[in-house]
Amino acid sequence: MLWQKQIELITQKHGLITFIVHPDYIIEKRARDTYQTLLEYIARMRSEGMAWFALPREVADWWRQRRQMKLVRDNGAWRIEGPGNERARIAYAAVDGGKLSYEIESPGKQASDFS
Repeated sequence: MLWQKQIELITQKHGLITFIVHPDYIIEKRARDTYQTLLEYIARMRSEGMAWFALPREVADWWRQRRQMKLVRDNGAWRIEGPGNERARIAYAAVDGGKLSYEIESPGKQASDFS
């Protein structure tokens, strides 16, 4: 299904997905079935921990914490200081062959482990 492919492409790039569904557009059985399949798919993503399903207030809380975080150098390695830093990751970006590529630090991995 097209929407499933779009979700996969967006999540591969750590993107944001927002769903807005008006009840008038899911009156027909085919549309309701598609919507039901979508809901089952995203419920599975949630139960498998594949994405963060946030309420608007949770997103706002994250950005308030993010604003207070700082990237600091400590004994040759980078780390993040501030409230909520356990949820933050360091990312490295580079242009490679004319394309932007990036690497995101894994939980528990030292930033100095990246070249």
